[in-house]
Amino acid sequence: MTIQEVMLRIEIPEEVRKNIGKYSLPEKEFYEWKHLFENDFEIFLNKWRETQKHFQWVLWFYLRLACEVHEKYKEKDISEEIFHDTFSDITIWCKECYRKYKVYGLEEVEWVAKSIRMELFRLGRLQFEPLILDQKLAQKYHLLTGEKVLNVHIPAGERLDYCECQKSFESAKKFFSNEDVIFICDSWLLSPELREILPETSNIIRFQKMYHIVEVHYDFPQAEERVFGEIRENKDAYPEENSLQRGLKQYLLTGKKVGIGRGVIRKQK
Repeated sequence: MTIQEVMLRIEIPEEVRKNIGKYSLPEKEFYEWKHLFENDFEIFLNKWRETQKHFQWVLWFYLRLACEVHEKYKEKDISEEIFHDTFSDITIWCKECYRKYKVYGLEEVEWVAKSIRMELFRLGRLQFEPLILDQKLAQKYHLLTGEKVLNVHIPAGERLDYCECQKSFESAKKFFSNEDVIFICDSWLLSPELREILPETSNIIRFQKMYHIVEVHYDFPQAEERVFGEIRENKDAYPEENSLQRGLKQYLLTGKKVGIGRGVIRKQK
């Protein structure tokens, strides 16, 4: 599969498809970067930052790697649908880069690397990252060190339809061949404060109720970033374009905060 074929498959904007070739590298240099990506990701990141490689270049680089990952998908008999859904994350973040900087590229270099390394797969509405809990994570989720879990991530761009989420959980059990898997999640969508803002019938609250919330932390105003697209000191400046924005804005204006919930869906006894 070529870069152009990958871009068409994951619906990259036409402007990118027309101009992506200008960011290519000689083969020798490409493989030097690839070696760093695969063998010392921290050095890869530092070199990318030091050489001031722009967002467009890393988009091209990841698309080139995605071509190779496609072959690995075929070898493992992973469907074209899962490839499309997983790597459409590149398109989501490419458009987000344009929204923020008016440039089609990739800023989320570390995050998208998970898909390139086949550490994360999108199965329907949700993304899943298999983990073996170290001591620190186990403590955070009140689980045992060494426990195998699936870390759940919620990609942007679509409604959090409750039924579609249920289908994703079932697909994950089959894909990872583990009917007794434990799901964990760390997200603003699991913040109990949302129950003061949203009705019980909302998809977000229904999704939240699937989890046992073990902890809420306030390290970062993730809800504001995701709902409004940015974080502002002046909460009164936030837009009110939908019911969630209106409700969250009014909640924040009372001086309250929305945290990030850590939740667990345990295997059935």
